[in-house]
Amino acid sequence: MKLPAETLKKIIVGSGFVQESDFESALLTAKELDKEVLDVLIFRGLINEDTVAKLISQHFGVEYADIKRKKIPDEVLGLIPEKLARTYRIIPFDKKENILSLAMQNPEDFEALEFAKRQTGLTIEPFYSSREDLTKVLGQYKRGISEDFEKVISENLKKAAPEDEDLARAAERVPIVKILDTIFSYAISEKASDIHIETMEGDVVVRFRIDGMLRDVLKLKRGIEPAIVARIKILSNLKIDEHRIPQDGRYKFNVDDDIVSLRISIIPGFFGENVVMRLLRESNRPASLEELGLSGSNLEILRRNISKPHGMILVTGPTGSGKTTTLYSVMNILNTIEVKICTIEDPIEYGMHRVTQIQVNPKTGLDFASGLRALLRHDPDIMMVGEIRDKETAQIAINSALTGHLVLSTLHTNTAAGAIPRFLDMGVEDFLLASTLNVIMAQRLVRKICANCIVKYDPEKSVKDRLSKDLNVDLKDQKFYKGRGCELCGGKGYAGRVGIYEVLETTEKIRDLITNKSTSDEIQKEAQVEGMINMLQDGLDKVASGSTTIEEVMRVVREN
Repeated sequence: MKLPAETLKKIIVGSGFVQESDFESALLTAKELDKEVLDVLIFRGLINEDTVAKLISQHFGVEYADIKRKKIPDEVLGLIPEKLARTYRIIPFDKKENILSLAMQNPEDFEALEFAKRQTGLTIEPFYSSREDLTKVLGQYKRGISEDFEKVISENLKKAAPEDEDLARAAERVPIVKILDTIFSYAISEKASDIHIETMEGDVVVRFRIDGMLRDVLKLKRGIEPAIVARIKILSNLKIDEHRIPQDGRYKFNVDDDIVSLRISIIPGFFGENVVMRLLRESNRPASLEELGLSGSNLEILRRNISKPHGMILVTGPTGSGKTTTLYSVMNILNTIEVKICTIEDPIEYGMHRVTQIQVNPKTGLDFASGLRALLRHDPDIMMVGEIRDKETAQIAINSALTGHLVLSTLHTNTAAGAIPRFLDMGVEDFLLASTLNVIMAQRLVRKICANCIVKYDPEKSVKDRLSKDLNVDLKDQKFYKGRGCELCGGKGYAGRVGIYEVLETTEKIRDLITNKSTSDEIQKEAQVEGMINMLQDGLDKVASGSTTIEEVMRVVREN
């Protein structure tokens, strides 16, 4: 059972960390967005999770259990069945003789305490744990899925339909359904962002993209893939008998009291059809700018510019660098009852409360340019264009920014300064561009070091010298960290991702360079003279703070 809002108010406002008016405002927003009030308070930067944990623990007179860093033994976790652990929001994490340590979201939930005592026959020692930590650790119940993954697949492959069976009938057979459900469950337990099913000459390879990197997880025998692909087509309402042209679809399913949306793409290949499925948890709240990895002057510049009533905010970078995620975070900050936000996207990744969202549809002639023109007739204050790809979209976006709208969009360039010549190449007038651009932010995603196994180390001098030469920077006083690899991160040494950024603000000098059609190198040089932190330096700062490794920074900045 979660903590009642009144109890939270008593604890947090009573502590003096948050003003009553701020709490009431957050509570109102939480009700409107159907979110937890704690999420809103933390997102607004009014309080952090560690402080909340300490305050609630003190209030109830119990200890705080940092369960997300614990590897809970299966025999302890199994004392409370998964379904009931989710119902009562409790996690058994330690057992000593006849005493069971129980992490709870609400240590005063006497019904949950009594249930745990009856279920286990043990004396219960309650601990407080945050809702977010409990949700993460509830995923440990999925370990059985990972451990039995290949066994389940193997058993069902033996029972699968013969190759010559009608596809529609084969796709509905229990073994095929079970194989696909197991792949979905395993992908979620591994926190994969994408599932790839690739038909090769001799076998079918299933791969997951985890923290931006692809990983082989399974090989299937040839002959089974038509039924698996047919099952995916049925789930996403695609044509089961169409094998010659690409098809796109969507499918939703429930997991962990949440809805997961699959964005599905199927294309014909030389050896058979290939499938890529993007997994999106619909309850995921947009991360705060700080959680994305913005800090210091980069954060200050971006916050200052998104608060302006008009102009253009651009986020640049290659595909998969987190540009859309950043724009969703910005929109979440700007999404108040005083403004109207409209978007044109390809595709819509997350539904946002009180935001008018349109998805590009080439079949009906709805592209970014026509969608943007339509949105202008809906009296928007803020407009988000998923991507500026052509001259027409660029000109409409620029004109919208000139006529009192705040326009958010993305562009495919390696650096922030590189966005300016790209616009000029599209035919946008330099003086219009100089008048509308507020800020350009380039970004990349790097893997975060696992917090459970992070260690500080000092590379050998020869390695340091080589790194210094490759990056053209002095690394003599640089601090280095890495992950040893542990059970929590699957031996990889990494868990999660964080952004590295360069934020270019269009000052008067930068505007002059734009109108003079200066090169991106000249603009980059002037921006750095004015204090812009380039992406490499931001990456090295994150290496020094233990957020990521030097290898990750080198991987993503070498292209610059």
